[in-house]
Amino acid sequence: MKLRLFWCKRGTKSTPAKVVRVKLEKAEMRNYTVGKLSQYADHLDFISIIEYKLDRYVFTGSSLERINGLGEGETIATLKELVGGENQAVETLLQIFGRNVLDVPLKPVIHFVLTEVLSFFYFFQLFSCIVWYNNQYEVYATVIIVMSVLSAASTTYITRTAIVKLRKAVLFECEVEVKRGGKIQVLKSGELVPGDIVKIPYTQTKVSFDGVLLCGNVVVDEAMLTGESVPTLKNPLPFEWLEEPYLADKNEVNTLFSGTTILQTRPPPAGEDPSVYCMVTRTGFHTKKGETVKFMLHPKKTQKFKFYSEAWTYVKIMAAIGLAGMIYHIYDSLKNDYSVSDAIVGSLDLITIIIAPSLPLALSIAVFYAIRRLKQGKIKVALPNSINIAGKVKMTVFDKTGTLTEEGLTLHCVLSAEDGEFSEEQTINVTQRMRLALASCHSLSIIDSKICGDPIDLIGQLASGFEFKDQGFDGKLFKRQVSAESQDPKTGSHLGLIKIIPFESHLKRMSVVCEESGGSVVVFCKGAPEQIVLHCNQDTVPQEFSSKLDSLSSQGYRIIAFASKTLPEEGDIRSIPREELESGLTFLGFLVLANRLKPETRVVVEELKRAGIRTVMCTGDNLRTAVCVGRECSMIPDHADLYLLTAELGEGDILDVQYTHQEHIPTGFHMEDQINFYSGPYRRVHLAMDGRTFDLISKYDRCLMDKVCVTGTIFARFSPDQKMNLIDEMQQRSYSICMCGDGANDCEALRHSNVGIALSKCEASLAAPFTSSVFNVSCVPVLLKEGQAALQNGMSVFRFTAMYSVIQYVSVLLLIPYESILGDYQYLLEDLAIVLLFDFALGYTKPTKTLSSVRPRGSLMHPFTVFSFILQTVLVVGFILLSMWLVQQQEWYKPFNFIRAEYLALGELYVPYFETTVNFIHSSFQYVIVALVFSIGHPHRRPLYTNIPMVISTVLTIGLMVMVMFIPPDRIPAMELADIPSYSYKLVMLGLVVCNLLLSLCVEYSYRVITPLQLFLKLFRCKKGHKN
Repeated sequence: MKLRLFWCKRGTKSTPAKVVRVKLEKAEMRNYTVGKLSQYADHLDFISIIEYKLDRYVFTGSSLERINGLGEGETIATLKELVGGENQAVETLLQIFGRNVLDVPLKPVIHFVLTEVLSFFYFFQLFSCIVWYNNQYEVYATVIIVMSVLSAASTTYITRTAIVKLRKAVLFECEVEVKRGGKIQVLKSGELVPGDIVKIPYTQTKVSFDGVLLCGNVVVDEAMLTGESVPTLKNPLPFEWLEEPYLADKNEVNTLFSGTTILQTRPPPAGEDPSVYCMVTRTGFHTKKGETVKFMLHPKKTQKFKFYSEAWTYVKIMAAIGLAGMIYHIYDSLKNDYSVSDAIVGSLDLITIIIAPSLPLALSIAVFYAIRRLKQGKIKVALPNSINIAGKVKMTVFDKTGTLTEEGLTLHCVLSAEDGEFSEEQTINVTQRMRLALASCHSLSIIDSKICGDPIDLIGQLASGFEFKDQGFDGKLFKRQVSAESQDPKTGSHLGLIKIIPFESHLKRMSVVCEESGGSVVVFCKGAPEQIVLHCNQDTVPQEFSSKLDSLSSQGYRIIAFASKTLPEEGDIRSIPREELESGLTFLGFLVLANRLKPETRVVVEELKRAGIRTVMCTGDNLRTAVCVGRECSMIPDHADLYLLTAELGEGDILDVQYTHQEHIPTGFHMEDQINFYSGPYRRVHLAMDGRTFDLISKYDRCLMDKVCVTGTIFARFSPDQKMNLIDEMQQRSYSICMCGDGANDCEALRHSNVGIALSKCEASLAAPFTSSVFNVSCVPVLLKEGQAALQNGMSVFRFTAMYSVIQYVSVLLLIPYESILGDYQYLLEDLAIVLLFDFALGYTKPTKTLSSVRPRGSLMHPFTVFSFILQTVLVVGFILLSMWLVQQQEWYKPFNFIRAEYLALGELYVPYFETTVNFIHSSFQYVIVALVFSIGHPHRRPLYTNIPMVISTVLTIGLMVMVMFIPPDRIPAMELADIPSYSYKLVMLGLVVCNLLLSLCVEYSYRVITPLQLFLKLFRCKKGHKN
């Protein structure tokens, strides 16, 4: 085996990849593995395994394919052939798949340091410090170096600490019992490879791999994956269905996942080996938990703002302006008989001025404050860059159960059906057949003497009045092997559980096979009413089925339908296909559950709508129940027209689409051309559809999909994959999407959305950019307001930093003809006491209490921003020139040539010209002016007076500069100021400052309030209209 390194280029960064050359033993690989690895062994002696970002790829010399695991996509029959096989290729498989540990790479500290400092800004800061030290500007250069070191050290510490915490959280290894060489061996879980047969222990422990259950049953807690700490029953792979393909996502009920906790094991039927076995299919970072860890380490590329890319454009423009200033400075120096080397070195100071070293701070300070406030609001941030994206959100997608509505369900009634008619709504005295269905059709378990499982199953079992046992019952009461028993305390009758056919999201139903006391075998089935009725004998379905379902759904109730069928007692019941078991059923009735709206939901939805943000519901629940909740929370206004969209595939793959008005349910009608597909938050038309219709439209009618994405509001009966696809479709139409869910079936959608908020404390929520410990949707407007404020604060700090560079650059440039520069302490006062203080204070402004309907600008090259920058620059140049001209008109003014002669005669090196003093004082006030101008809060931030650090900084800076103006220069010799003898002129200077402030405010407000100017500037926008 040879190991070497090479680099895979992705975008602008290079990432190291490991390459391992593996020798294939043909006999071992052919006898044991399945899929393409055995095919490679037929004609290759070696393959190369490439590891890149913790993913592994097989390179055969002609193709590169990602390694997933064993058995994915193979038929169950193929997997069955592996059971009991001899693993002779352990070493080879270990090289191919890697060790079975989530060993997050922890690189040395020097790597994090170099990653941080090897960037343009750090190199530029180093260059600037060298120039400043050469110019004897040691104090500020030292401060910048100290700040840069502290910044790099802080970033390195935070980044490395986060990886260390993640590493400790996911690194897990234990002892496992494995069948190898025909006997049970005790090994470390890190040595497992795909294909190993593992004995599941009876004690509670964590699973360290993904694997398919071969025999017995296992109760697990999958909170790590789903966010819901609900015991889940896992069943063995149905080997009787040999031609079915095995897919981990589809066969979740037969698959144990890494990171989940085993709560209980149930041995297979008596007479066989009493142990529970599982075959390893995925290990290490190929597991489902490994995929989550990889997402956290290498998240998908999020939406990029022009704000960041245009920052580099700004740097390039400023560099060009700085180069022009350098050329002018060199020309003037050579004209005044300076040496070429002195002229060039002296001009370098201009380039360090025009590009501010504090620009990186400007890009991050606002986000830093937002993270602190969100943490105080019990919202954790995993991806800081997503905060700015939250400021541009146009649509929020909500899950229903546990997000918009309460997590818990309550029993409303049981509606039995007998002889083709419904009974009265009641909670007791239901038909015996319905009681049997409620008592048995579930996947509950008893753990620590307590019945645990899905809340719906618990409510149904409690409503039945039966006693449930999965251990300690008398199995001799039944002819067949049963795994659990339900007993009626009233009649003493027993019901034994033979087999569970688990719930599948795409089928929307589950079934159980039971044996009654008399020995008869019965199938009980439950699920979505619209699915159950399709598998029932229609003469057993009440005529008012649809009207009753619509009536209950429209009131917001959650409805579960039940049905049953008696099976022949002869034959192998376990081998009967699912389609046959779940056909020809007798309809039994409805279990009606109430799911109340959370008190915060309606308030939040209305706030989002007032802010012009679309609200959408995407749920796995019934369509009409979702519609009712949408009406109740005002997602669909009372005055709006709601159309239920259905689609059927006709001949020639042409969709037959119908729009059914909610008020006229029985008949559908085609009226696509009559519907106004306006996308605003107060539009009159809303569409509702189920997952099946969405899939058909997505595949066969892309034009209609555009309209669905624009006007769709209710998306019901959506599986986790369909939720993810909906997010992708919306994003393709330039929607910035905030997804809020409880983490149960929303993990993938949360990952794919621009801003994902998980209402969960479980490990599954780690994959979401944000996690709220407040379990209601009130966190959504809080996050969006922080996003808007952070984006606006970031823009303000960046614009202030840019104007600071311009002001200082103009000041220095205007002093070149006088052969003068600002003094070291003058620079120090501006750079440290004024500018850095405002950099930190400007980003502190808190968001408004009301979510704004106006999105903050995310572009530095927006016409409004450029207009403001140009006019503010004109004012800067104009007022500095005006102040220097006015001082030259005073009676006490002495020309700079005369002053120079006096100071040179005294042997002084620095000459305090009046022009330099006036220039310094007015430019220092201009920093305060632009800080005040750019701190205008409306509409995304609170008023200036609420930003206490900003108020304090303003008062201190103005007070400091007034003191510098009026204190005699000999009292503060370090400031190197000329003595201005006239107090009246000093008052004139303050008057100029006030005029400058007023004009700057007028410029900033002009494009906000003058409509003709706004229309004119919009002509220069690249975006001519709404993208969606």
